[in-house]
Amino acid sequence: MSQAATVGAKAPWSRGLPLPVAMLLAALALGIAGGMDTAHLLAALDAGFGGSLGSYALILIPSFTLAAALAGEGDAVGSGRAAAFMAPFAGAAMICPDTAYAALGPMAGRRRLSVLFGAYAGFKLLVPAGPAIIGTALGGLSADLIALSLPVFLVAWGVGWAYARRFEPGERARRREAGGPLPRRVLAPLATLAGLLALGFVLRGRWTPPALLDFLLDPKGALLAAGVVALVPLAGPGRAAAIESGMRRTGPLLLTIGSASAFGAMLVAVLPVERWAQALVGTGLVLPALFIFTASFKLAKGSSMATFAGTSGIVAALLPGLGVSPALATLAMCAGAFVTIAPNDSLYWLARQDALPGRDGAAITRILAGGATLQGLAALAVVLAFQAAGW
Repeated sequence: MSQAATVGAKAPWSRGLPLPVAMLLAALALGIAGGMDTAHLLAALDAGFGGSLGSYALILIPSFTLAAALAGEGDAVGSGRAAAFMAPFAGAAMICPDTAYAALGPMAGRRRLSVLFGAYAGFKLLVPAGPAIIGTALGGLSADLIALSLPVFLVAWGVGWAYARRFEPGERARRREAGGPLPRRVLAPLATLAGLLALGFVLRGRWTPPALLDFLLDPKGALLAAGVVALVPLAGPGRAAAIESGMRRTGPLLLTIGSASAFGAMLVAVLPVERWAQALVGTGLVLPALFIFTASFKLAKGSSMATFAGTSGIVAALLPGLGVSPALATLAMCAGAFVTIAPNDSLYWLARQDALPGRDGAAITRILAGGATLQGLAALAVVLAFQAAGW
């Protein structure tokens, strides 16, 4: 079950309603309870709902198309070390740690848990995944956000790798791992994405490129180019199926994001949010509060993608009064979304069946929850260090 597919899953507080419907009804109820007349109520909903959906579509459709185009490529011969190295970048490019783990798992050998935590870290902290999805709502995907996300990611990835090694089979249990290279169909689109992002970071502000190149050097353009590169080797029916998959997985997320944005806009319009924000700023705990808010949503919902979609629209409406930069707020929320890999997360069941054979359910829950939570706390520590340094 993919992250996107779980977005419409039923939340425990919504009495069986899908999450987008629950948030939209909550926004309506809040506006009516606040005494808004119909014209102002509908105008507030329209403004909140439509905010950044175009930008989200440019991120999500190519990403999910790329994931569908690369599905199954991990079955090719390769090494466990290569799979562990590629896992974060696959998790980010496919906008889904489940899909990345399923693709790379067959070549991971004894390093399956390293692949899992690597894909999880990449999905949460690398463009075009977590930082792009949340950052688009909180003020845009800036060069500062991309630059700051890299050291945060490296720390979280390193913590996950070290933690995974404690539970992976030791030297005596090691099986011979094949040393073949990763498939070109996997490397080509990921290299295209990384290369264009790096060029954009280096060249922007120093040179004015032609319009097409300028778009391709933007993260959204780079992602679209990577999707096209992944589609080129496919036959016609496979290409059409991949694009259809991208469209189908994007629709529910856009609805969730729009509903969350409308709910956040209604909160600001009806409640004394500015006063609450000033009180929170006075405590100096804005970033930890964003971490806890996102972690609480993740614990309740299970799906990382639903967490990104559901929290970003709400926080975007509150951010102007919180006194922190959009980049640090984005990364604090990405860190909170690590907590935790539990039975209501589809990634848990993939790991239970594949990465941790022979262990009982309680042990599996402790291992996955512990590793994901440590990754999130390590990421938050780096974000707080950036804040202390004056970013």
